[in-house]
Amino acid sequence: MKQVLAALVFLTIGLMADEIRADLFEPFSTSNLNPFVQLHGIPATRSANLVEKSRFEWNLTTSIANNFTANTSRSESIAIDGETWRSSVTATYGLTDRIEIGVEVPFIRHSGGSLDGLIENWHEVFGLPNGGRGDMQSDRLTYAWISGVTTHANLQSSTSGMGDATLHLGYRLNSGTNRSWSLRTGVKLATGDAEKLTGSDSTDIFASLHMTQTDLFGRSSLVFHGSLGAINIGDGNFTENQLEDWVAFGSAMVTWQPWDRISLKTQLDFNSPLYDSDLKELGDPSVQLGLGGAIKLTDRTVLNIAVIEDIITDTSPDVVFHLGLRTRF
Repeated sequence: MKQVLAALVFLTIGLMADEIRADLFEPFSTSNLNPFVQLHGIPATRSANLVEKSRFEWNLTTSIANNFTANTSRSESIAIDGETWRSSVTATYGLTDRIEIGVEVPFIRHSGGSLDGLIENWHEVFGLPNGGRGDMQSDRLTYAWISGVTTHANLQSSTSGMGDATLHLGYRLNSGTNRSWSLRTGVKLATGDAEKLTGSDSTDIFASLHMTQTDLFGRSSLVFHGSLGAINIGDGNFTENQLEDWVAFGSAMVTWQPWDRISLKTQLDFNSPLYDSDLKELGDPSVQLGLGGAIKLTDRTVLNIAVIEDIITDTSPDVVFHLGLRTRF
């Protein structure tokens, strides 16, 4: 009897260790927070790992995006100067061995913020260009987009509210010794407010394919995640005549676990343009680089910390500071 109990204890510890190991390797739950792109809720990056049957996962995230860019074309002009906070609660449940269901509810705040001085000093110390930041008043809010005679947005005062909620479903396609595949799909609901730039006033549908490769290059400490998906943009009142019907998105990430409780991560997120626009900020594809890691706080809770920079400048925020707290029970 003692041998059976001991075996059960070791099995439980082993399963918990594998679960936490998987959580340490999970991608940063981020997406493009350009204020006009985040309206359509590009799905946050996920791995091919699904929540186990009859288990719950809670993911609490907060991202602070500092934006500064301005541009003018023959028929359009845009100014994006301010900070966007996006906090979200995501609950996911393992319905079967192959299926998980979940919901994400975001809260969004646009304001002048307080990070302009810090970022300008950072740029000066490392000899990076400030892109005209020093010529403008610090910590102000201007999210404005004009096309022809139409003013799509002119946000000058702080605003906040619930964003567009998302219902999602994951299906495990295959799970081998070192490689897993899953399909994720979902619908973004019009629960935000387009006038506050917290929602798109449209219902969007998305689907994506995810792959996770463990023991990368034969090393158990290395894991790769990759994904590729598409969004069908629904009809809405916000810039409907300039929206693309389909948007592609995806990610690639490598995680290294040098210590039992800590992993280090490098992640690329990308998306195709959401708008038919001559402006780079809206009409060009976007690529972001995230650097950071994860720390195991308890046997079931992992904290993710990341700093995200725009690789293709002006298509996403200058810098994003990201925190994510993931727990399972």
